[in-house]
Amino acid sequence: MLCAPTEQRIAMPALKDRLLGLYDLLPFHHHPFWMAVKRRELSPEQIILGEVQHWIRTRAGRILRREALEAAQDISPDIFELLMRTYLEECTYDSTGPSHLDLIERLVTQGGYARARLDTAIATPGNSAAIALYRDIGRRGAGCHMLGAGAVEFFYCTLCPDIFAAYVGHYGMTAQQAETYFIHGPMDAEHAERAFAVLDEAVALHGEAAIEASVRDAFVATSLHYDGMLHAATGDLEYWNGQIG
Repeated sequence: MLCAPTEQRIAMPALKDRLLGLYDLLPFHHHPFWMAVKRRELSPEQIILGEVQHWIRTRAGRILRREALEAAQDISPDIFELLMRTYLEECTYDSTGPSHLDLIERLVTQGGYARARLDTAIATPGNSAAIALYRDIGRRGAGCHMLGAGAVEFFYCTLCPDIFAAYVGHYGMTAQQAETYFIHGPMDAEHAERAFAVLDEAVALHGEAAIEASVRDAFVATSLHYDGMLHAATGDLEYWNGQIG
């Protein structure tokens, strides 16, 4: 394991706060898609069309997780070990339960979207842009991928309970259908904790500027992904600028 100098380790809490502060650029709890969900402004059919884009992004993300895992194997045993845990929980169907992709597939197919249509579903412009930016972050290094994803998960874990409540309470989904939003509250909180546990090593490997840019871009990519979900739901190609209200 790479050991950071004492001064650098002391500075990590301040860096973590600065990285998480980048969320305020595009605070996705307030993204128009999720606000429309919570206000019941979308139909159940529109919700499913948006979640198909979630499925497309998650299918691409599984590949990016694996690529980051393979890259970490050559540079950092610690990052590799923690990424492996996250990969197994997110991307495989094992003793811990279905993969994230399986759960979203269940959500959309139980909502009436035919499984055969998923394989030919096309990403909306916002979703395509999000996937491309996520891919670019991963190519900067395994630590960039892990911290970018972890920063998003830090906030996503608190959004998930609201989505679950809206999907079940307002849109009539069963708890099983909406399960992905139930389990990703506590699961993503743990994933975020893992990511920030290796912040000092990620900075030593890639540099503070690269980590900061990757966290910023991960928030941008996530907002673009939600733009893409809204594109699918409404047909309007608008992009949120982060303004609330």
